[in-house]
Order: sequence, then C-alpha cells, then structure tokens
Amino acid sequence: MLAQLRSFLVVVEEGSLHRAAARLRISQSALTRQMQALEHDLGGRLLERTSAGVKPTSAGYAAINKLRPALAQFDDAMGEVRRLLRGENEQLRIGYIASAAKKFLEPALIALRKQHPKLKLKLLDLTPGEQIAGLRRGEIDLAMTPLEGNLSRDFHIKKLATLPMLAVLPTDHPLAGKPNVWMKQLKDERFVGGSEKDLPGYNRWFTQLCRKTGRFKPRFIQDATNLPEALELVSNEGAVTLLSADMQEHMTACFAMVPIADPEATFDLFVVWQRGRTSDSLRTLLDSLSAIYARSPMNLQKSKKLDQVPNPRPLRLLA
Repeated sequence: MLAQLRSFLVVVEEGSLHRAAARLRISQSALTRQMQALEHDLGGRLLERTSAGVKPTSAGYAAINKLRPALAQFDDAMGEVRRLLRGENEQLRIGYIASAAKKFLEPALIALRKQHPKLKLKLLDLTPGEQIAGLRRGEIDLAMTPLEGNLSRDFHIKKLATLPMLAVLPTDHPLAGKPNVWMKQLKDERFVGGSEKDLPGYNRWFTQLCRKTGRFKPRFIQDATNLPEALELVSNEGAVTLLSADMQEHMTACFAMVPIADPEATFDLFVVWQRGRTSDSLRTLLDSLSAIYARSPMNLQKSKKLDQVPNPRPLRLLA
C-alpha cells in the first residue's frame, strides 16, 4: 500500500493519470489499477475525473492532509535507519565512574573515533546505582562500573580489570606514612559507608571484606552518595574510606593514600551492556578498553581480552 499511497500523491500533483504514469515510469493502465486497489482497500473514492483530468474527492483531500506529513516522517525515519546502518549517525551513550575516565576511557575513545569518525558520543558521569538504573531504562548503552548485581540475563557482563585498593586516611593518621596497611590494622577506625541508592551493596561488600581479612565488623559513621562527600567525612570526621589505585593521581595532598596489603582488597571493574545491541562501534570500544587495561601496570588481572564473568562477585567503590 505504501507504493500506492505515493502514486496517489503523484496523481494529485500532476492532475492527470497520463502525466503521473509517465513520471512514475509505469503504464497508465497499471497506475489506474493501483488507484482502484487503493480505493478498494480504504473503502471509498479518492479521485474523480474531470474534463481536465482527475482531482481529489473531499475524502481524497482529507487523505492528502494526513498522508504528506506521515510519509515525510516515514522517509525521515528510513533515512535515519540507513545512516545508522552505515555508521553515519550512530550514537553511543556511555555511563562511567570518575575513576575510570581519564586514564582508561579517554584513550579508548580516541581509538574509537579513529575507526568511527561520524559516531556521536554521549558521556555520562554516573554513580553505579544510576548506571544500572540507566541500563534497565535503556537510557545508556554501556556501563563502566563496579557491578551492582541482580541484573537479568538480558545483559552482557564482562570483567574489564582488577585493581588494587588504597586506604584514604587523614594526613595526621598514625598509619599515614606506612608503605602499606593491613585491613586488621583498621578495625578500630570509623568508616565512610555508601548510600544504597547510589552505591548499591557497598556497605555489604565492605563488611564482608573486613570480616574476611581482619575479622571485625566495620563502624560506619555516615553513608556518602559520592566521592567528594566521602572525602569530606575523611577530612572533617577523621573517618577512613577505600578507593581504587587509579584514583591516586586525582587526589590532593590533603589526604594520605596507603596501599592495602590484603590480596582480597581489590576493585573489579565491569562493563555491562544489553544483549542483542553489540554494534560495531561498541565492539571497537570494548576491544580498546581491554587493550588499555591489559597494559596498565595497576591491573592485577593482566588480561588481553575481556573475560566472561558468569556470576561475578559484586564490588562497589566510592567513585
């Protein structure tokens, strides 16, 4: 019917079946059959003959007013799809945590733009909770985050890297000048917790880490929603929090960052995206991220490829 509708508009513009047929490069009899079939399908007359040719009926004029914008919108949509298939107008929406941005995401994006110069990028600095919610709502295409867990099988989950963790302490803390610290040495400290909305599962993970490595239950003085809020509690309240090692270069001299000696104290970073939506540009980005993390001296995983993680251990980071 789409071809018949287009032919109908040409007939109206030409005011003649003969001229319309010539413009469409079909026979007049074939065009006449198209118009008859269209009127039959729609259940009424669209054209009437005059001494000068043909003109729309009242129903035909009403159809024209509806058809022209609808067909224009359809043509625009099809053009968008064609450009998308050619990679000319594709958009990639990436959610990330701040600690993953400069050292790893930025160089990966440089490689991505070289292979997909017309790709549109939308970068969103989001908390882990916001990223997972965005994935579920279809608002982002890729999340770079500690895994929140409880994702359905509709999503691919790949471990990108395993990074060591640091204890963030006030500069006057007795352990501030140590080359490293064991978790059991922190058992009497007060810790910064994580908001369940923005850092889902962080307090549970932190408690498990403390019990496993130091055999103590941490005391949380307050739940922070983001990194600046956590650092403010370290500075003003003398509390302690944990960060991944890649955050060290972003910190100021106002804090002491001491490596944690326990091998279990690591930060696993994951990339998550929806199944069935692995575009060429997304695959290029995943390959670039994998290569960059594999070369990083901080990456404890030292993997050259993204490893599938069927049931990854949920980790959270205040970043």
